[in-house]
Amino acid sequence: MSKYNLYTTLIGLSSIFFVLTVYDSGFGFAAKILLTVFGVGVFLHSAWILYRPGGGKNFSGNKNAKIINKISLIDETGAVVSSWELYGKVSMVIGKDVGENFVDIDLSRSPYAAMVDVEHAVLNYADGDWYIEDLDSKNGIALQKIGQKKIYKLSAVEPCKLDFGDIIFIGNCQLIVTG
Repeated sequence: MSKYNLYTTLIGLSSIFFVLTVYDSGFGFAAKILLTVFGVGVFLHSAWILYRPGGGKNFSGNKNAKIINKISLIDETGAVVSSWELYGKVSMVIGKDVGENFVDIDLSRSPYAAMVDVEHAVLNYADGDWYIEDLDSKNGIALQKIGQKKIYKLSAVEPCKLDFGDIIFIGNCQLIVTG
């Protein structure tokens, strides 16, 4: 359970205790009704936040979707070589750190570094999803969606939404999107 879900649940449960406390208090009848309506309203709002489509901090609308928090460089066997945390970030540049620039995901030590531009691609977080965008690279970007065998060449002018388990190809470097 995420912190967001935990806090929303605690607020909902606290509102129930609030209503019970109001009934045992010395308030007048009108005050009890008003405070009870307020407490029940807070409880219902908390329940609506958690159980609406896209609620519970998973804005994809799919309650079973996994949240993306990490991107990992993998080798040909699928073993993880390096990993980078995405949690708390809004943008990550993928490329090669050659001294005069700074990239967040540095592929300069990968076996296929020659096929990676200095600033090859950027990952951007928007509306609860991660997107990848080509930065006018020479070799472009390809993507293998989870559960599919086909590898798609991405457009250089349009960002592409990433899903948990997708594999990004930067040259021959393979990056897997995980949580």
